[in-house]
Amino acid sequence: MSPDILESYVSHILEEVGVSRKSANTISSALVQADLRGVDSHGVARLEAYVNKFEGGGFNPDPTVATDRLSPALALVDGDDGPGQIAATAGIETAVEIASEAGFGAALVSNSNHFGTAAYYTKKAAENDCIGIAMTNVGPDVVPYGGTEARLGTNPIAFSIPTNRGFSITLDMATSVVAMGKIDHVAAAENTEIPKDWAVGEDGTPTTDPHDVSALRPVGGPKGYGLAIVVDVLSGILSGGRTSPDIGPLYSAFDEPMRLGHFLGAIDVSAVMDPDEFRTHVDAYISQIKNTPTRNGINEVLVPGEPEAKIRRENERKGVPLSEPTVASLDALGDRYGIQLPE
Repeated sequence: MSPDILESYVSHILEEVGVSRKSANTISSALVQADLRGVDSHGVARLEAYVNKFEGGGFNPDPTVATDRLSPALALVDGDDGPGQIAATAGIETAVEIASEAGFGAALVSNSNHFGTAAYYTKKAAENDCIGIAMTNVGPDVVPYGGTEARLGTNPIAFSIPTNRGFSITLDMATSVVAMGKIDHVAAAENTEIPKDWAVGEDGTPTTDPHDVSALRPVGGPKGYGLAIVVDVLSGILSGGRTSPDIGPLYSAFDEPMRLGHFLGAIDVSAVMDPDEFRTHVDAYISQIKNTPTRNGINEVLVPGEPEAKIRRENERKGVPLSEPTVASLDALGDRYGIQLPE
């Protein structure tokens, strides 16, 4: 589907549940941008859960987002139990503004909800000649290293670095082997097996059945486990919010807010050197990386963010690919609110 048409459709659905037009446009943009980049686990497939949260009262459709400057380089943003995309956008915009004054800026966000992909916010910083940083904690889906029950969230962390190549170097990774959306929104919906290192079943042993998943595994064993804890502290404890074990669910308890937190940061490149000079150095560095000889079967060495940029260009040309379960969900939401899903 055309990304513009899809964004408009998602926005109309959100407006029907009481979200303001401006906020609906922000949320729909974040969701469709994820699909454009091939991250369909965090795209419009999430819309039904968001709508259920708005209808149930768990998500505040009209939040009063408040920003308190705590120090020359740090601010606290209260999301007022609204959509994570609204609070996190306010957070990264605040971080960039502070960075323009102090060289570095950070915003802690509390009383927020699911914010989609972390890269959506770091890329906004990169577009303003800043190195962007974003992380968030979420509810418990991941077992601690050596454990058998979920205590940690997938707790993603992302960075974006400006370049002159039409895309930013962007690392956006869950601290688990994979995001839960890859299992419940993709593998389970399509009834396909998952790799053995992704998740565990009820007994704590690895499983390949997406319907048997009890918890995810941390990426890199103790390394991902340690990173998840750091993200929890920076996003949850430091913002005065909850940590992963106490965060509410997205797909149930629709009358309850998730109450999670985010950490958004920005480093203003111009505080150190001319941004054009910086991007030139980064581009030269990328060339060195990409000139690495490849092993058999590998055509090209790619840098973080480049695969998604390639997918985005293709999807902008052909349209956003949507799975059958996602189309069915979007169609059902349209029927609920009397809005026709475009062909």
